[in-house]
Amino acid sequence: MGDSDEWTKYVNDPRTICKYTSKCYQKNPEHHKRFKHPPHKIGKAINRAKGRLSPYTRPSPRRSPARQEKCESPSCNNEDAVAKSDDVASDSKPEQLDEQEPDDQTVIEFPKKITFYDKSTDNSLLKELFLVEMPDDFFKFFECISECGKSFEDTLSSVNLMAIGPFELLMGKLPKLDNKELYLVHWRFFYDPPEFQAILKNKKKDSQYHIGYFRDDPKEAPVFVASNDSEKNYHITPMAYNLFGAVYKYLQNEKKHSPFTSMACQKVMDKLKSYAEKNNISLEEFDMKKRSANVVTKSFHGAGIVVPYDKKTQIGYRRLVETDATLKKMFTKLEEAISKTEKMGLLSELQPVITNINIALDESDFGTGIEGGIALFCSGLQELAQPAMSSLVSAYSVLNRNSFGDIIKAHIKYRRKGANVSLLHMSASK
Repeated sequence: MGDSDEWTKYVNDPRTICKYTSKCYQKNPEHHKRFKHPPHKIGKAINRAKGRLSPYTRPSPRRSPARQEKCESPSCNNEDAVAKSDDVASDSKPEQLDEQEPDDQTVIEFPKKITFYDKSTDNSLLKELFLVEMPDDFFKFFECISECGKSFEDTLSSVNLMAIGPFELLMGKLPKLDNKELYLVHWRFFYDPPEFQAILKNKKKDSQYHIGYFRDDPKEAPVFVASNDSEKNYHITPMAYNLFGAVYKYLQNEKKHSPFTSMACQKVMDKLKSYAEKNNISLEEFDMKKRSANVVTKSFHGAGIVVPYDKKTQIGYRRLVETDATLKKMFTKLEEAISKTEKMGLLSELQPVITNINIALDESDFGTGIEGGIALFCSGLQELAQPAMSSLVSAYSVLNRNSFGDIIKAHIKYRRKGANVSLLHMSASK
């Protein structure tokens, strides 16, 4: 049995956790029947697959400032290095985790002959590839920007934006791949939950600032357009009700802080405003206060979680056993843990949280499953990837949000290796 399977088995074990955890001295068989004890080894990275491009990685806090400099090479896979170090022993410090870079590169293996989808606005094809339908403002935005005198790409580039994800189908720059799973992680940034779909990003190669749609349900239209900078944190910032309002807000800020793009920003802002007025499209910023009536909890990323909730029976959601502040402290300690023993102790402290999430799911409080899963996901920690995925997939399944379940499974599969996959690097040279 692999280490990840061993840890999963431990997490799903219904027995009570022994208060002595891995330090338990009991040899009585009856004790071991009643109580569960954590495995001695956890969190090994799964076998590294060749052929994946990983343009975005999350720096490890244990690395020195000199080694935290940005690296454009696909081999700069920091989380892999941390996971790999679990298997490395030091003669002088046997408990110390060795910090070393992985010796393999992770890049996607493409067919020898790359072909691309024709330029298309076919929403059924977009849904087939990305598992969600795109809203009307998505197509209207493409039409509007394409009328600015330059190409769609060039106009966005003039204001430091780049079209990504589903926009690439409209531009004829989306490669055809047999492995459809890759489209689910295409331009999916490190902290993007399944509800958040990136469609624009800052054009700087090393920037992780992006704008996208946030949905409560994959079958429904987006609730709002938001932004995130995965290089900084997991916080999702609501911007506007549609893409026009979000980009208009972005341009107002860009114009103030970037004098070199000021004129271009104003030109695009004028075009957006004119088109919006003619087509009765609002540029209003999103009001989170109006959303709060339907939100059962803000959640770690701040965008809120909406699930069916019966106020009379109080079925649908219950609070986590730990506050967000406490969880953040626990995640930080686990991330900064040096020895395996220290990690094991901290994971044992987190186990009651995971257990209570599972209990909540069993008792139909599916909102708690999403909240807990998102919290574990936002930790960014390899050790918590599996329970995060398990909680989210279970909750999404019962809520009939299976597309989100497929997305998180694909995301965790690649993210656990420290990567966020982008196919654009391969198609950009077309």
